[in-house]
Amino acid sequence: MEKTTVLFKKLRQVFRGKILANELLSERTSFHIGGPADFYLYPKDLEDLIAVVDFCQREGIHRFVIGNGTNLLVNDSGYRGIVIDLSEAFVHINYKGNMVTVGSGVMMRDLLRYCTERGLSGLEPLVGIPGQVGGGIWLNAGAYGREIGDALRSIRLLDKFGTLEKLQREEINMGYRHVDLPHDVIIVEAQFFFSDGNPKEMELVQKSYLKKRKEKQPLSLPSAGSVFKRPPGDYAGRLIEEAGCKGLRIGDAMVSRKHANFIVNCHLASAQDVRRLIEEVKERVFRRFGVELELEIHLLGFNGK
Repeated sequence: MEKTTVLFKKLRQVFRGKILANELLSERTSFHIGGPADFYLYPKDLEDLIAVVDFCQREGIHRFVIGNGTNLLVNDSGYRGIVIDLSEAFVHINYKGNMVTVGSGVMMRDLLRYCTERGLSGLEPLVGIPGQVGGGIWLNAGAYGREIGDALRSIRLLDKFGTLEKLQREEINMGYRHVDLPHDVIIVEAQFFFSDGNPKEMELVQKSYLKKRKEKQPLSLPSAGSVFKRPPGDYAGRLIEEAGCKGLRIGDAMVSRKHANFIVNCHLASAQDVRRLIEEVKERVFRRFGVELELEIHLLGFNGK
């Protein structure tokens, strides 16, 4: 406790934004699972973010940018370090012609709404994907044959030393649910280029995609979205279902009966329930098909990370 108090005082000297101590991350994630972070920060602006990055580097403190808390499983013991939330300061959107500049803390749904109103087409298949733009880029989020990287033109990022850098799309290696960037950089802004579209037609297309999502995905229970990446030439959901895992339950964590690549929190699932269920599913799929499923969700607070 004394160490936490000392760190808080040091942090307050360099950081102007909101600081929450021992903030429960179960309240900040779509899974509704996870213990407390030592500190949970809302930077006021870029200068404030640079200050906290520098502070973490100087003090040897782990840090993590949480986005909207989707695609994330936090350990029951929480996270020993600083969690950074960009949802208050990095939420600008503006456009010039077909180019849209957007802060990484903007929600994906808000970017889609902004573009639809202005007839800027290109990301309609991604409607309904939760989370923020920064997280969407980190995951190269996609759906129905379209990925966020298809429309991306550049990003601005902050490295571990607090230095700003701009990368063009051709300098960024993006693949299926992956972007090849150092793990400790923070995306602060992105530029996208869109095609001309008709707002009414775009709305209809998005409604169609949302209907498909509602029909196929278990949206009524807390989850972190797709648990595993799609294996080459196949679908994780199909393999999991064929391996007899649909409805498989450990504690309050269950493989969804609606979509086998979702693990849902039925009531009060713990992170350990989910981890054990993940390992059981991986083992059964490997025994049946010889395929090693790869996680799509991010684990936080496990093995010192």
